[in-house]
Amino acid sequence: MIDLSKRKILIVLSSLAIVIVSGLSYVLLSTPRFEESINSIDPRDMGVEEWLKDFEYLYNLVQENYPYLPLKERTHGYNWLDLRAVFEERIRNASDNEDFLYVIMEAVEALQNRHTHVLDPGTVIEYHSLYKGLYPMNIVFSDEVAEAADYWFEHFERVYERKYLSRFEVRIVYDRGDYIITDSQGNPLPRMGVKVTKVDGVLIDEAVKTCFDREYLDWDFMRNKTYLWRISPYEFGGDAAFTVLDSIGNEVDLPLHPSYGPSSISGLYPPSDFIFKKHEEESVGYMYIGTFDPSTVGSHEDDILDFYGAIENYDYLIIDIRGNTGGGFSSWVECIVKPLIKDDVLHEYYLAYRTGEYIQWFHDGYLGDKAPVSKVVFRYLPPEVQSEDYEIYNFSMTYTPTQEVDFVGKIVLLTDFMVYSAAEGFTNFCKQTGFATIYGTPSGGDGFFIWPIYCVLPNSKIAITMTSSMSLDYTGHANEQVRTQPDIYHETAFMDHDELVIFVLDEIRGNS
Repeated sequence: MIDLSKRKILIVLSSLAIVIVSGLSYVLLSTPRFEESINSIDPRDMGVEEWLKDFEYLYNLVQENYPYLPLKERTHGYNWLDLRAVFEERIRNASDNEDFLYVIMEAVEALQNRHTHVLDPGTVIEYHSLYKGLYPMNIVFSDEVAEAADYWFEHFERVYERKYLSRFEVRIVYDRGDYIITDSQGNPLPRMGVKVTKVDGVLIDEAVKTCFDREYLDWDFMRNKTYLWRISPYEFGGDAAFTVLDSIGNEVDLPLHPSYGPSSISGLYPPSDFIFKKHEEESVGYMYIGTFDPSTVGSHEDDILDFYGAIENYDYLIIDIRGNTGGGFSSWVECIVKPLIKDDVLHEYYLAYRTGEYIQWFHDGYLGDKAPVSKVVFRYLPPEVQSEDYEIYNFSMTYTPTQEVDFVGKIVLLTDFMVYSAAEGFTNFCKQTGFATIYGTPSGGDGFFIWPIYCVLPNSKIAITMTSSMSLDYTGHANEQVRTQPDIYHETAFMDHDELVIFVLDEIRGNS
C-alpha cells in the first residue's frame, strides 16, 4: 500500500471483499431463505425515532452475531454493548441525517476491527450491480439500498471530510512507544519539540484510550498498551492543547493549528507494490510485496517466477510484506508458496462463528454440509468460544508444490503492524510451518478472514460490512488478539524502511 489514509484503507478493504465474496456465488445460491429488514421510509423523512430504531437494529445484530465483543473488552477495556446509552443520547441530540451518519460511523468504529466499517455509498452501488444474480447479496444490496446510497453520497463525503480531511502543520506519529513530531517526510522537528507527552493535560497514553470511537487503536506488544498510528485534529479536536518534551527535556505547550488535507501515515512504504533486488555479495534475493490483491499479484506472477529462477542458487530470500493489508489467500499460496515448497505442507487454522440467526444466513451457504469440530480437541480456546454462542469449523488446507523452481536457500519474512487479513494469513503460515524466519514487529491480525457479512439499517439503508468470524490459529488462540509474533523482534525508526533490511543483511553477513 502506498497511501495509507483512512479512505484508501476503506476502499482497499471494500474492493478486496469483492474478490473474496464473488468466489462464493456457486455456494450462496443454495442458502436458506434470507430476508433483509428494509422499511419503505425515504431516508430524507427520517427523524429521531427512525434513527434510534436503526441503531437498535445495529445493536441487536452486533449483540447476536459479532465475534469480537469479549475479545475487544480484554484488549481495550470496554464492552461495546455497554455504550448503548451513550450512542443513543448522541443520536437524540443529532440535528440532521449527517449528524446521525456521523454517530453511526463512530459506533461502528468502536467495534475496533479493521474489517468492520460503514460502506462508502459508491461501493454500495458497485455491489448492487455486481451481485444482482448472487443470493443473498442481491437481497442486501437491493434496488432500494442502491437508491438510498445515491442520497447518502453527499452526506458521506461531508462526514468523511469532517473526520479525515484535517491535519496539523506537523505530523504526530507513533514511534517505538512515543508520539514523535515530524515533518511530512518523517524528519524530526526539534524546534517544535521531540515528542508529545500530554493532550489537554492528560498523559498521552491515557488520552488515546478515549479515541476508541474515532480511530483504530492498535496494540503495542512490547509495551503492553494501545496506541494510535498517528494523531490528527479528528482524534482530540482542532483546539486540543498539546504538551511536548523539547530537545533538552523540558515540557512546553505546543499550539497546533489544523489545516485542510488528509491526515495519513503515507510515505512509510515503497511507491511500488513489487520490488525485486539481488544482493549478490551476500547471496541474498529481496522481494517486496505491498499487496496480495489477486489482480496485482497475478500480473506479476511471471516476474516472481523469473526472480525465483534468477536467485535459485542464492543462500537467502527476503520476502518483505510490511504495509501489506491483504487481498486473497490464493495470491500467496499459488504465486509465493507453491513454487518454493518441496513437499505437501499443511496450514492449520479454524474459524469460530457466532450462532446468531443473521450470520447463519451467510455462513451456512458457505459451509454447506461442513460439520463443526469438537472443542475438546483444543488445548486452549478463548473463554467466549467455549460457550454455546460459538461453533468452530476447520478451514485447514494442504498446499502442494508446483516444482517450478529449485530454490533451497533460507527464507526470511519481514512484517509490521500494517500486515493484515490475507497478509496476516501468510505470516501465520510462515510461523506455523517454518516456511520462513520472521523478522520485524507483530502483524495486524484477523488473518483467516474468508468473507464479510453485510447488513443494511432498515430506515436509512446505510450499509455496513463486518468481520464474520473469529480467526483461530492451530493453537486455538484468537489471531486478532495474539497476531503473529516475529521470531526476531526488531523495531525500526518511523519511515526508515531500509533499516530492517540492513539489519537482516548484517546478520546474514555475521553468519557467513
